[in-house]
Amino acid sequence: MVADAKGNFIFGAVGGVCNVVVSADLRALLQVKGLITVDRSRIRSTLSKFSYRNGFHAVSQILRADGPTGLYRGVSPVLIGAGPVMGVCYLSYSTVLSGVHSMLYGPQASIPEGSKLVDTLPIQYVALAGACASIPTSLILGPAERIKILMQVQTSSNAASPAALSRGVLAVFNPLVSIWSAIRTNGGIPALFRGTAVTMLRDFPGDAFYFATFEGMKRTLREVAPTPRHNWGSDKYTFSPLQTVLAGGLAGCANWLICIPIDSIKTQVQQSSNGATFFSVLRSQTSVTRLYRGLGPVLLRAFPASGAFFLGVETARTVYESM
Repeated sequence: MVADAKGNFIFGAVGGVCNVVVSADLRALLQVKGLITVDRSRIRSTLSKFSYRNGFHAVSQILRADGPTGLYRGVSPVLIGAGPVMGVCYLSYSTVLSGVHSMLYGPQASIPEGSKLVDTLPIQYVALAGACASIPTSLILGPAERIKILMQVQTSSNAASPAALSRGVLAVFNPLVSIWSAIRTNGGIPALFRGTAVTMLRDFPGDAFYFATFEGMKRTLREVAPTPRHNWGSDKYTFSPLQTVLAGGLAGCANWLICIPIDSIKTQVQQSSNGATFFSVLRSQTSVTRLYRGLGPVLLRAFPASGAFFLGVETARTVYESM
């Protein structure tokens, strides 16, 4: 069966689930990164405990204050939506690829056997499709990440009392409780979209590099290390699961190397209680290196998570096309 819109959504959703499953234990690293990049100068009076020197110091302080559940605070909205969001992302990406292919070669142009549509396009058009895919997903991720950051900030200011620990355990098993609490106490629904424009500014170049790096690495690996004939994935006879994980992992790292300065600014905008903007946060930075704080934990998670995403996409495609 040839992939259609429904199929492309399923491929992305399966990839998103694989991403979550593989990175579940590593997702706490994003919690650490988010707290490391908080603008301490703006919230020092109320959240002085955010003075983390590095990732290891942050982990030790979070464990001491809030216990193990503190490492997973605020990830519920992201985990809940990972499958659908990545389904929308991959569907958008595939739709733009199809449109670009039709404009370049005509709607009736054929695709060589053993290849797929993306193989016929120059890398710059792959990057364009990835960038366009970020637009609908940013509208979903912006509010979700706003909730995540509010949950991290509001509960990290509490001491590690037995009652606080009990609330943390409750949030793990019933995340909707803490999600609604974060929304209700921080401006309600209208405030959810604070930082969404910055999210789009982050993801537009990030997703462009994400998909372009993956496709570029695939083409390079085909030339450098051709694989035996097989029937796995959409790249039949030319690409192996191991190569997919390698290319996908490197794509994830490339994505975050591009994204993390803007993501650091976005984090500070979304946790701010005084209406901080992109430019006000940018002007407040004392050095460029401050925008790269937390890069180590992020890259440590990015490689396996992104590799799992693309492996899930290609595995789902194999099953779908065999039906």
